[in-house]
Amino acid sequence: MDNPVIYVAIIVAVIVGAMFLNRGLRRSVSKSGSRYGRRTTDDRVNGILAELAATIVIHAPEPAAREVLDRVVLQQPRKFSLLDDGGYGIRFVEADDAVVRLVDDAEGTRMQVVRTTERLGMPQNLEFWRELRSRVTSGAEAQAISVADGPQHSFVRHDGNPVYWEITHESS
Repeated sequence: MDNPVIYVAIIVAVIVGAMFLNRGLRRSVSKSGSRYGRRTTDDRVNGILAELAATIVIHAPEPAAREVLDRVVLQQPRKFSLLDDGGYGIRFVEADDAVVRLVDDAEGTRMQVVRTTERLGMPQNLEFWRELRSRVTSGAEAQAISVADGPQHSFVRHDGNPVYWEITHESS
């Protein structure tokens, strides 16, 4: 063991082994991080979509519900907009990043998001949708119109520029 060649060979083997180990370890850590990031993003997107899928039913005919909704939208022009096709827009960047429609329901008129644009990797209109639901509920109750939670629906993703999510069907 007095031969220095053995020590040099061991040191070289450790250095070369560390280089290969480092490369493999870096690749493994990168894959784990990517999987965790996708899983976290998927969970956040699913949570956002679940809340955007929440609807409210205004127990009144469409003209009365539209009057309440128009009043709320006109009070907050930076957040909400009236669209030419009779729908309502929720603004994140564009006036129609999310589109809300009034739909006939057995109990009155249902207010629901029918389309939402994905920005920064996920739908971004959740806070304004919560605010719109809350303001419409308050406005309707101020006019002695009752409001209840409506059925949930689901969305399907459409790739393109921009990516958007569109209502597919209702469920309870």
